[in-house]
Amino acid sequence: MFSFFKKKQPFSVRIKEYDSVRLIAGMEITTCRKSMKKDVSQLQKKVQQHQSELRELSNPSGTMVISTTPDETGNFSYFLGAWVDIEEQEPPFIVKKLQPGLYAHIQVDFSVPENLTLNVAKAKHYFFEKWLPDSGYKVVDGIDSIELYDRRSQIGLPSIDLIFPLEKK
Repeated sequence: MFSFFKKKQPFSVRIKEYDSVRLIAGMEITTCRKSMKKDVSQLQKKVQQHQSELRELSNPSGTMVISTTPDETGNFSYFLGAWVDIEEQEPPFIVKKLQPGLYAHIQVDFSVPENLTLNVAKAKHYFFEKWLPDSGYKVVDGIDSIELYDRRSQIGLPSIDLIFPLEKK
């Protein structure tokens, strides 16, 4: 078959190796699908109220969302924070660490903010159902996904990165 007849994959997975710890300072809630929209909205307001108290924001900056896999009752953790250069932060902030290792990155494009949720869902489906099974990797237990919102999410053709911590099978 000619190469130009091959269907282009909807998403591209890039493997990156982090050689040092990455720090994210933010706030966390426990929520479920039913109350997520309301809970996340309240968390966003609280983080915005205290954002000026963050110490040593990284440059370039980025906002991170880290979601854990739901437990047997459907509850999961939702963390919202910003890249920082130091671990010492004042309450109400807590610091999460992305440990050195391998991470899968998928760029998710969206033309209008309303398309973001659907495009993220499509990217996750592609990652877990199409790419991951034959990749030789598995996702580190407990993490559903990490979303990186950086300067790209605010330009004319916005995008975010979905990030998954990996380990070899």
